[in-house]
Amino acid sequence: MSWDSFYIFILALGAVQGVVLGLSLWRSPSPRWRSNRYLALMLFFFAYRLAAELLFELGVASVHNWGYHVLLEFNWVYGPLLYCFVASLCDPGFQLKGRQWWHFLPAGVEFMFSNFIKAQNFFWDGTAESLSWAGYWGYVLWEHTPFQLLVSFGLVLGYAFISGRILQKALLREEEGRWLQQVLTVYKAYAVLVLIAGLADYLFFDYAFHPFFIFPTYIGMAAITYWLGLQGFARRNQAILLRRRVQEEQLSEYEALARQLTALMEEQHLYRNPDLTLAALSAEMGIQPYQLTHLLNGHFQQNFNDFVNTYRVAEVHRLAGDPAYAHLSLMGIAFEAGFNSKATFNRAVKKVTGKTPKELLQ
Repeated sequence: MSWDSFYIFILALGAVQGVVLGLSLWRSPSPRWRSNRYLALMLFFFAYRLAAELLFELGVASVHNWGYHVLLEFNWVYGPLLYCFVASLCDPGFQLKGRQWWHFLPAGVEFMFSNFIKAQNFFWDGTAESLSWAGYWGYVLWEHTPFQLLVSFGLVLGYAFISGRILQKALLREEEGRWLQQVLTVYKAYAVLVLIAGLADYLFFDYAFHPFFIFPTYIGMAAITYWLGLQGFARRNQAILLRRRVQEEQLSEYEALARQLTALMEEQHLYRNPDLTLAALSAEMGIQPYQLTHLLNGHFQQNFNDFVNTYRVAEVHRLAGDPAYAHLSLMGIAFEAGFNSKATFNRAVKKVTGKTPKELLQ
C-alpha cells in the first residue's frame, strides 16, 4: 500500500468512526446524556475535518472549486467542547447558559473571518492592488502563516489546563477521574505535536504550498477520534459517580435526604408512577435535580433509572405472590409496579437480578 493510499484510508476510517460513534452517543438515553452529547459534538467536528481533508486528497474538492468556499474551518471549537465535556462530567448540573456561551465566541469569529478571507477570491485578479488592505493581509495571515493552527491548538492547550483544574476540584471517582486525566493528557500532547510540526513547517519548509504538518495533524486527529469514540461509547451508560469531602453537618443533611427519599419510595410508592422523572422526584423532595443525582450516585451507588427500577422489580415480585393480583398477567403486574413497556421491564429485571422475568417468579 502506498503512502497516499494509507493516508486516505486513515482519513476515511476516522471520519466514519467519528460519525457512527457520535450518533450512538448522541442518541444514548443515559444518566450522562449531556456529557455524551458534548463528546458526540467533538467527534462530529473531528469527522468533518477528516472528511474535508479526504475530499481534497481525492481531488473531489480543491482550492479552485466549491470545496474552497463550502468546506470551512471549524478548528477553534475543539477547546471549548473539551471544556464542556469535562465540566459536564465533573458537575452533572452543568449547562451552557449565560456567560458560558462566550466560550464559543472564538468559533464564531473563525467562521466569519474564514468566510471573509475566502470571499477575496471573487475580487482577486492576480495583483495585491485588487484587494483591500484587510482582504490582502487577512488572506496572507490566514492562508500563508500558521495563524489558524496557533489559535486552534493554543485554545486546545488552554482549555485542557482549565479542564484539569476543574477535574482536580470535582473529586470524581478514581476510575472516572483517571480516564478524564488521560483524555486531557492526550489532547495536550496532540496540541503540542501539531504546534511544533506547524511552526517547524513554517520556519524551515514551504508551509504555504507543501505543508508537511497536515500529516501528523490529521493522522493524530483520526487516532484520537478512534480512541476517544470507543472509550466514550464504552462508558456511555455509566452513572456519573462523585466522591465528595463533606463536613459533619453536610453528612447529616445528606443522610436525612437519603431517609426522606427512602420513605417516599417505600411509604408513598412513588415508583409506581410510570411517568416519574428525576425532576419530579427532586421537586417532591424540595431539592434540585443535580442534588438528587449526587445523592443517588454517592449514597445509593445507582443512577435514577436503576434506583427506581430496583423498587419496581421488588414490587413485581411482591405483587406476583399476592392473591389479589392473581388475575393479572406478568406484564399486567409489571404495569401495576410502574413499568411502562415490556422491553424496559425485561431489561430492568435482568440488570437488577441477573434473571429473566420468568426466573424471577420461580
